[in-house]
Amino acid sequence: MSETVLPAPARLSPVRDDHAWSFPLISGALSHVRLRVWPTKGSGPLAIATDLMLGAGLVNDAEALCRAVIREFGRDAVVVRHFPAWSMLAIDGEDTFHKLTLDEKGTAHSHTCTREVLDALGPSVLGFPGDTPPAAAEVGAAVVPPQSVHVARILATLLRLTDTRVIERRPDGYPTRKAPVTEADLSPLSHVKLGVAALQGLSHFLGEADVDEFETAAGSKRDKKLAKIVETLQEQAWELAVLGDEMAAERRERD
Repeated sequence: MSETVLPAPARLSPVRDDHAWSFPLISGALSHVRLRVWPTKGSGPLAIATDLMLGAGLVNDAEALCRAVIREFGRDAVVVRHFPAWSMLAIDGEDTFHKLTLDEKGTAHSHTCTREVLDALGPSVLGFPGDTPPAAAEVGAAVVPPQSVHVARILATLLRLTDTRVIERRPDGYPTRKAPVTEADLSPLSHVKLGVAALQGLSHFLGEADVDEFETAAGSKRDKKLAKIVETLQEQAWELAVLGDEMAAERRERD
C-alpha cells in the first residue's frame, strides 16, 4: 500500500463525533462505526471511521463506507479507516489508519497514512472516549486496562440508557417533571443490530465466569446452570439477528 499525507485539520476537536454512525451495506443491512469528522485547510472534511468489529467490518465494507461518507459529507471528503490497536487487523499491535479511495469501478483502495496529522489530532483519533494512546510493545502487559474498568463503563452506559433526570421542581425542591438522561438518536434497525452485538459480548463475558471455584458438587450444578443461561443468551442473540434481517428486507422492499 502506498503512503499518503492527510490534509491538515482546521481545528483539533471534531465537528462531528458519532459513536454508532450507521451506513447501509450492499445487502441492505446496516453496519456501524465510530465516526469523527474534522474540517480541513483547503480540502474536504477529514472523516475517520473506527471499525467496531461488527460482522464483516471495514475490510469487506470499505466501499459501502466510502459511498456513505461521500453521500453525507460531499465528494471531497477524505475517508480514513481506523483499526484499534486491540483488534486483530491492527498492524504490529498499534492503531492502524488507512486512507480509502474509490476507483472508477467503485472499488476501494487503501493507502497507509503518514503520522503527522494523526499525531496532531492526538487521543481524539482513537476508538473510544477514555482510551489511552497505545504504548510501545516493550512496555508490557501493564498498559492493558483491567476488566473492571470496562465493566464499569458498561454499567454506567446502561444506567444512562434508562435513567431520567429532574427538569422541573416546586419552590420547596420537590421534583415535578423528569426527562431522559440520553436523547434517542438511533434508528430501530440500529437498536436491533447493536443489541445483537451487545448480547453476544455479554454471553461470552458470562461464560468465562468461574462459578465452581472450589470444585464442589454445588459448584458443578452452578456451572451447568450458567452454561444453559449462556446458551439461551446466544440463542436470543441469534433470534434478534434474524429479526434485524427481516427489518432490513422490509426496508429494501419499501425503498
